[in-house]
Amino acid sequence: MASVAILTSTSPLRKTSSQGGVTKQRLNIDAAIQLADKFDVVIVASTAADEVFDHIARNLPRSARIRYRFYGRSFFAKRRSDANDDGRSSGWETILAENRVDFEPIITVARGGEKRKFDWRAMEDFVVDPDVTFVTGGEGQLFYAKARKVRKA
Repeated sequence: MASVAILTSTSPLRKTSSQGGVTKQRLNIDAAIQLADKFDVVIVASTAADEVFDHIARNLPRSARIRYRFYGRSFFAKRRSDANDDGRSSGWETILAENRVDFEPIITVARGGEKRKFDWRAMEDFVVDPDVTFVTGGEGQLFYAKARKVRKA
């Protein structure tokens, strides 16, 4: 099975740099290439502007770019159900299904038997795919975590 990295933010792909007294966030090309070398598929999805993802895609070498799947603000905006919903939970369910990532849309909490609906902020609780790694970090550091509960094959 293909190894999959999931980033719920572009933060792991950014670094801060200063030029002429101006501080800016820039693409950390080394981190982006490192992820492409380590994983078969790298999914990056957030409500960052679509132009951010266009910039990342334009600056990645082709060998790395083919491993990336980008989902930006416009993707999540289409999935909003009301003014209080930013579309991220339903968007992430769609992303996981499209990329054949095994997950549970509803889980039962051990204490009390309470059922919880999929929430993108706690995705590690819902994803049960052993080939998935969650990536966080920033400023040149990448942190890796596996799903809390993995389904046996």
